[in-house]
Amino acid sequence: MKRSYFLLFTVCSLLFSVLLWGCGAGPGAPGSSGSEDTGINIKSVSITREDGHDLDVFACDNACDGEPENLLTREDATITIEAAKLNATSTFDPFPASVEACTITYRKAIEDPSSPTIEDWTFYPNCTLISGINTCNVQLIDITRLVAYWDALTSGMNDPAEYPTHYIASYKCKYMNNYGDSGTFETEYDIWLADFNMCGG
Repeated sequence: MKRSYFLLFTVCSLLFSVLLWGCGAGPGAPGSSGSEDTGINIKSVSITREDGHDLDVFACDNACDGEPENLLTREDATITIEAAKLNATSTFDPFPASVEACTITYRKAIEDPSSPTIEDWTFYPNCTLISGINTCNVQLIDITRLVAYWDALTSGMNDPAEYPTHYIASYKCKYMNNYGDSGTFETEYDIWLADFNMCGG
């Protein structure tokens, strides 16, 4: 009888361990999920911006008259994604895949209640993913959020402890394989917001 209980306990423990193992994030870059569903291993994700981390809340032309005028519509960045088949020997080919949607959450780099809150932003890059290194042009912040940040400062509604104000743009992107199965990956980018313009503000 005791042996039966021991065997039952052992079988249950093994099943429980398998279930827990299946609940993990799986293979791939930190923050990625869905490899088992999509057949795609997101090996790495990084983000860069040609003009660096400083984002000017105004863009002023040569005719600047002391009143800065925002000529930008948005700031962009580039996400680099390394993708591969989850099972290299399988005849199942999940490619070409695509990046369908990304949501950016702008987190305050320091917990400063006087820093303006920037609303999340969801956009749809529709980038193609193939096996290997992929680049995807993505949005970073738009004029609406830049103006809202600046208005909060100039109106006196917010007075951040640090200026330029440091935020972390945290991306969570949904990708889809060739058969419509989806997964996600994440990346983040540090930004500093201020009026860096020398001719106004």
